[in-house]
Amino acid sequence: HVCNMYLLCSNKHSTGSMRTPLFLCALAASLQICLAFSSAPFGSKASRLLANHQSYLCPRRSTVVLFSSATSSDDEEVQLVPTKPSILVLGGNGFLGSAICSRLDELGISYVAPSHDELDITASDAELKMADICLKNACTSVISTVGSINTPDDEIINAANGKAAVGARMGGASKFVFIGNDDSVRELSQSIPFLKGYAAGKEEAEAKICETFGPSDYCIVQPTFIYGGDDFGINPPRIASSVGQIADQLLGLYPVQALADALPGVLGVALSPPVSRERVASAAVNAALGLNGDKATLSGTDIVSVASRRPSKRFLGAADSEDLAREESAPDSEDSSLERRQELKRKLFSLGPDGQEEAAQILTQLEDRLPSSVRPVDDPSLNGRWDFVFDIEADIGTGVIRKLIEDPPPILGPAFQLNDVRMEITNNQRIDIIVATKVLNRDCDLVLSTILLQDESDVDGTMVLEQFEGIRLGDMQLPVPDSWKRSRPLSISYLDEDILIAAAGNEPHFLLRDKS
Repeated sequence: HVCNMYLLCSNKHSTGSMRTPLFLCALAASLQICLAFSSAPFGSKASRLLANHQSYLCPRRSTVVLFSSATSSDDEEVQLVPTKPSILVLGGNGFLGSAICSRLDELGISYVAPSHDELDITASDAELKMADICLKNACTSVISTVGSINTPDDEIINAANGKAAVGARMGGASKFVFIGNDDSVRELSQSIPFLKGYAAGKEEAEAKICETFGPSDYCIVQPTFIYGGDDFGINPPRIASSVGQIADQLLGLYPVQALADALPGVLGVALSPPVSRERVASAAVNAALGLNGDKATLSGTDIVSVASRRPSKRFLGAADSEDLAREESAPDSEDSSLERRQELKRKLFSLGPDGQEEAAQILTQLEDRLPSSVRPVDDPSLNGRWDFVFDIEADIGTGVIRKLIEDPPPILGPAFQLNDVRMEITNNQRIDIIVATKVLNRDCDLVLSTILLQDESDVDGTMVLEQFEGIRLGDMQLPVPDSWKRSRPLSISYLDEDILIAAAGNEPHFLLRDKS
């Protein structure tokens, strides 16, 4: 605390007059540390004193999340050095919390997930225990999935996340991520008697989080419904994966979304596409790493967009990131990285229909090795014809297409035949999805067109907004209402002369360049 306060209060040309705040900052920080380990009456008075001066003492807490500062003398410029994050996960044993912990394991990021016995955020001393855990584990961020629905204690449990935020701030955490719910769900809950406590507790918690952390230091993730696992559930509400994947793809279609926006209350909520547990987990982790940009709340397509971003390699501590570090530090790192990518591609091309799990791992490794100099959304090599590879994709939609191509149902007979699905990109601005069909033995292509719009929050050149433009059947342009012309985030996570990996939903699509 003292070091960070010093660096935030001083500059290259510090003067004697700048030294007075340093003493106060050091004293205040020392008191704050002591308070975390004490529950004496003096603590409560000092806590109020510190709270009154919190905005002065911590003018830019968000800078501590991802960087530490170092300087050797007053005459040297302050340099920011990337540091490894450490995250506290509340509710880490639950449905969503366990997925967040799994994601952190994948990234090799340090975290602590205390059990309910170790930390009960509804307890009277919850703030001090939170601060203690944050200090002992040097936690830079906190993610809270704690919540309750349809119990007598809904309001108490949900509101307690506000106390957790206060404790996190006392313990030096610079970012607080909270799993809330979509505004439409909140509005619906307020109209149902047994859900009013649930909604009131969420609102109270969010208000306290906003009061305790600055706009750039908190993020509230607001999904509608979450799907994952094998079972349906009430607390927390969840949909089984088998049903959720289908609902996600169908309800995510432009016409359905246009209808959902037009319908009131429960009808509109019912047509809102659910979000996968893994997608929400990735969004929460990325928000904790500061990858949510300037968005203090995430809902709908914002969740997909933030979840699709890949943390910088400097955050990673997994074994694979050590391989990446060795590749980058080698004298011939560019050649070494290229050789490794070619090796992964050869392995990928050798897989068959039973290698879906291994293929997903290889695709992830390729994404991790996208050269930092490549910005896929701006790269001219993005243009051209791309063929979907159905053999190694687990996506339900592509699975149905593959089935129709390879083994069409007899009921269709000669009346309809699906031959191919491909994607053509032009000028880095337009995508045509071409479904090659035969109707009554006549070639008749169905073309779905979208345009690509710049995502202002993207800094890596991997994200765009894909806006639906129209449908053409053969030479006939089909009429579509303006309400269908909506946009969704499209992530292009890998691109080279042969391969394109892109995702507009929960599952990435693997495409091969057609060089014919």
